[in-house]
Amino acid sequence: MGTLGILVDPAVFRGVRKRRTGTERIHLYNRAAARHGISLVYLNLNRIRPPENRSWSYRWHKGRYVYGRHPIPSVIHNRAMAFSRMGRRRLAWLNKTRTVFNAKTRYSKYDIHRKLKDRYAAHLPATVRYSKGRLKAMMERYAGLYIKPVSGSVGKGILQIVKTESGAWRLKGKGRTVTGRAGKIRTIVHRAVAGRRYLIQQAIRLAKYRGRPYDIRVTVQKGGDGNWNVVGMFGKVARKGSAVTNVARGGTVRKADVLLRHSFAHPHLIASNIRQLSLSMARHLGSKLKHLADVGFDIGVDESGRVYLIEMNARDQRYGFRKAGMEQAYRKTYENPVLYGKYLLRRRKT
Repeated sequence: MGTLGILVDPAVFRGVRKRRTGTERIHLYNRAAARHGISLVYLNLNRIRPPENRSWSYRWHKGRYVYGRHPIPSVIHNRAMAFSRMGRRRLAWLNKTRTVFNAKTRYSKYDIHRKLKDRYAAHLPATVRYSKGRLKAMMERYAGLYIKPVSGSVGKGILQIVKTESGAWRLKGKGRTVTGRAGKIRTIVHRAVAGRRYLIQQAIRLAKYRGRPYDIRVTVQKGGDGNWNVVGMFGKVARKGSAVTNVARGGTVRKADVLLRHSFAHPHLIASNIRQLSLSMARHLGSKLKHLADVGFDIGVDESGRVYLIEMNARDQRYGFRKAGMEQAYRKTYENPVLYGKYLLRRRKT
């Protein structure tokens, strides 16, 4: 039996003993580990002491969490964000001395776009780094745009601007809606961005469910054979009056087949296209990003049925499957990292 480390954020780590770990349902890791003959240790970057090769951590043993100074496992599944300089240094040390899969859990949206552009241009909205000049050029070319933080998550900080039939522009974001001429909207956007790293992305005319736009979250993970596979997908529907589908911003979850049947005459064909594109992109990115093993793609489908990548998430929020009533896929998202960890442990031994 090998030991797999699960690296979690401080809030999750603090909740382990009381079994209050928020949306990270780590008991599903425990269940999968027992089924597949793996021991688990839960780690946090704040408790790791690099020179000692040990960490104050929780070992799951005989149905309870045992806190102590345990050896740091040779293979680690990362679910943490390293924001502090100390955290980044310790994560870098782990990467040098161990196998850490999904070591990086946040990527620049623009960097991912560049890595995919040559091969998947037909499935990528036009995307450029933010500047005042580029915003003007993109507004002259497209009738709808998103202005997004380069490394943001859960829809925070996103602005949408849309050209109306009268020729004016409407801006939505940060709790307000403003309508005005192009110059006025550009001024407001530039103040909102305020020197931070943003990008400008062409807005896709997304298919709608009962008048509200939606996109499809596709989870793709490596499993016990070391290969990528599509675990499942669900839809995220924007709240009324919003163009942002993120559940954290008020979006709701529906099964993907329900949404596609509502919008298209051949939903199974579109679902197949979504799966094939997601699997292909995961393989491609996996060849360029070291130890990538667990991703979530937000896939947009336009009104004609054409599929686009909106963005990639390297720390997939799995709870959408549970909200959609897809319990088997939800549990699989926790089982696959355990299986892949076991695969890596076997490889290290041989």
